[in-house]
Amino acid sequence: MRNSRYRYSRLVMIIGSIVFAISAGVLLVDPFAFVSYIGLTSNESVVWSFRLTGVLLVALATHMATTSRNAGDPAFRRAALVMILVSIGLAVLTYLAPGTATTGRWVFVGIGAGFAALYMITLPIKSIGYKEEQPTSA
Repeated sequence: MRNSRYRYSRLVMIIGSIVFAISAGVLLVDPFAFVSYIGLTSNESVVWSFRLTGVLLVALATHMATTSRNAGDPAFRRAALVMILVSIGLAVLTYLAPGTATTGRWVFVGIGAGFAALYMITLPIKSIGYKEEQPTSA
């Protein structure tokens, strides 16, 4: 949105949707590589779960891209607050996942924590060029 108080947070959400879309593509095309990258033991059940997660990430990435571009400020703010919880949740669950702690796992823990931090930093920032809405006189 052109005149949005949350211009920087909207950019964070667009970048997040791109990251989720790339992750979804990897999960759909080669879930075995992703599973080993984050240090999990690979079996059919785990691979199926990660493929399913890939499909869900396609939906989430699309929703994030649409929300960041088209939602009004109040709806966007609520979505960004949910994304803080989602990012923290993904970071914690990736950290706590069984298996060996690989560099790939730490990369995804960092990405999740980084997005949560970016949302928390950018949400309170008033965008440059934002025009306060003036009350209309009756």
